[in-house]
Amino acid sequence: MAYQPIACGDYDQFELFCIQQAKVTITTTDDETLTGKAINLENHKGLGEFLLLELPQGEHKVRLDKIKAIVYF
Repeated sequence: MAYQPIACGDYDQFELFCIQQAKVTITTTDDETLTGKAINLENHKGLGEFLLLELPQGEHKVRLDKIKAIVYF
């Protein structure tokens, strides 16, 4: 599926999570749940924009248009 750009306000919120190194729980459109630290946003030409999470088992990238819900603490 082609990448669908997200709203600028949502992108700004993801940026803030990364700046704060916030611990987040993400639910994807595939109903996968991930909990980790938001560490960076990446743009991969032709593939889309991704949130890089630091999980206990290592780093994991989540495509921004695949994020259904996010909770931070």
